Amino acid sequence: MITLQLLLALLLTVAPAWIWLHRLVPLETPARNWLLAGYSAALGMLATTLIMRLLSVIGLPFSLYSIGAVALLLCAAGLLAPASWRSGPAIVQPRAELPLSRWQYLFIGLCLALLAARLLSLGLELGTRPVTSWDAKQHWTKQARVFFELGAVAPYVSLQQWLELGGSGVYTNMHPDYPIATPLLQAWTATALGSWHESLVNLPWLVIWAATGLVFYSQARLAGASAAVAIGATYMVLSMPYLNIHIALAGYADALMACCYLGAVAALYNWSQQRSAFQLLLALLCGAGCMLIKNEGFYWFLTLFPGILLVLVGIRRGLMVLAVLALLLVLAIWLMPADLEIAGHSLAETRIRYRPDSWLSIYLSFLVHANWHVLAYIALAALAAVPLFARAALPVAAVVVSALLLYLALYLFTKNAVGAVQFTSLNRVALQLMPALGFFSLAVFTLLANRTQGSAKANGAASPAAAG
Repeated sequence: MITLQLLLALLLTVAPAWIWLHRLVPLETPARNWLLAGYSAALGMLATTLIMRLLSVIGLPFSLYSIGAVALLLCAAGLLAPASWRSGPAIVQPRAELPLSRWQYLFIGLCLALLAARLLSLGLELGTRPVTSWDAKQHWTKQARVFFELGAVAPYVSLQQWLELGGSGVYTNMHPDYPIATPLLQAWTATALGSWHESLVNLPWLVIWAATGLVFYSQARLAGASAAVAIGATYMVLSMPYLNIHIALAGYADALMACCYLGAVAALYNWSQQRSAFQLLLALLCGAGCMLIKNEGFYWFLTLFPGILLVLVGIRRGLMVLAVLALLLVLAIWLMPADLEIAGHSLAETRIRYRPDSWLSIYLSFLVHANWHVLAYIALAALAAVPLFARAALPVAAVVVSALLLYLALYLFTKNAVGAVQFTSLNRVALQLMPALGFFSLAVFTLLANRTQGSAKANGAASPAAAG
């Protein structure tokens, strides 16, 4: 019975997003079903949290029936939408590919077997381990338990306000101003089960892990990677040690952020190459979804716009505009009131000054510790290659550089430097960017491989002509 309830909850989460995306994505898009599955899972989870917020606003308690009814209405709306809304952009023509060799089939099978084994082992961890992760116990899961028991979203205030109100009708925790998508996902799982289960409420993290892989693989195929290269790169991303820690010790919000930011960056890259409207929409939806997960999601969403600008106005003009905007940003930071809050933070709170002690921790985390395999080295090589050999990737490189600069600013110039020196938040925030950084690296090296193959074909065609 529990299995059926969980499967029904998964279906109600994914189905509305699948139906709407099915109307959006062209029928002949390569790896289309994998694309639909990955984005439907990621966006469906966020949409479910919005449904729960809506139910709280109108005064309906959380239940499998109330949430399911809204999900079914969304499915029906997608099926009955006017045909003009459902007609996608021009069909993406699949690329001609050489048949896979026996060794490539063997490699693909090996990667799939390893991924299946990892999925099973992570599922066993999630299904048997109670909530143990620090942030979950101190913040997210306690909030989820309150939402579940009340059957509604409850107001959270600062400790001082809670004391002043005597706790009447309000609740408090360490971060009352944080977005609530993560606890709502756990509350939804418990609602589907009909009771609170310390282990099974963490199952959304298994879906997040799978969605990350599906988004990465499908967008890699659309970026021109072969099936063997795409599945190999997908395995490398899904096997990153720190990502797997966050899945096994479920409860943190960073894995969901990583999935959504990957979805945004990957879609933006393929939009920049193919100008498919559905990719830009996916990028904006996933980027906006980041703001539902954590406060820093607002800044990750903003990093998409330098890339969009370079695509729309051209590289040279776009770089000039970005330089002007950067100067205006510095001026705005200089002039803005110190107590003005943006995405939960103010200048007075962040205490801006240079903190060089963070450099060692950043170096160790990215280049020494076994957190990300060797992805940091590969990403640095990809960034160096873009202006010289892969200029087509300049828009997405602008996105990646913007995100990395924000990351460095966070730990080198704000009070959050303590999170770097003590390794308490440094890796968690890095995790939000690393799958996207992996996709960027794969996209660059795919461009380089295609360029090399093109040069080889040109030389091969020129040789007979020269001989003649």
